Amino acid sequence: MKSESEDTVRAWADIVIQRFESRIVKLNVVETSELLRSFTSQVILDSHGDPVKIVFTFLYYGIFPDMGVGKGVKYDQVSSSNRRPKPWYSRQFASEVAKLGRIMAEKYGARAQDAIRLIENRSSKEFNDEAWRNSSYNK
Repeated sequence: MKSESEDTVRAWADIVIQRFESRIVKLNVVETSELLRSFTSQVILDSHGDPVKIVFTFLYYGIFPDMGVGKGVKYDQVSSSNRRPKPWYSRQFASEVAKLGRIMAEKYGARAQDAIRLIENRSSKEFNDEAWRNSSYNK
């Protein structure tokens, strides 16, 4: 059974790939569509079905234009060459990871707070089956 967090992470990974592809086209990074067709993502789950790792794969050469290297230009030569970085990956990826952090905090922060409240209230008269059923942690 898929968890809500797995669905969220898989949807996020699909959006990231779409944004990578859009940036590549916008910056005219490739002459063929091989790089665009090579994108995949994989969500690795723990034993409880919660996402612990997201792996993106694409053709190796795709990273070179992001750094401004390739076609005989090495990284330490970029500033003295005519080649300029076409930032389709590094900045975009950092931005998307930050977005995922905010999404997960918003969606699951309330759940974590409820879990803490339930633990804190376990010995009080307020903690009962009804409180558990009504908590966002149980949904």
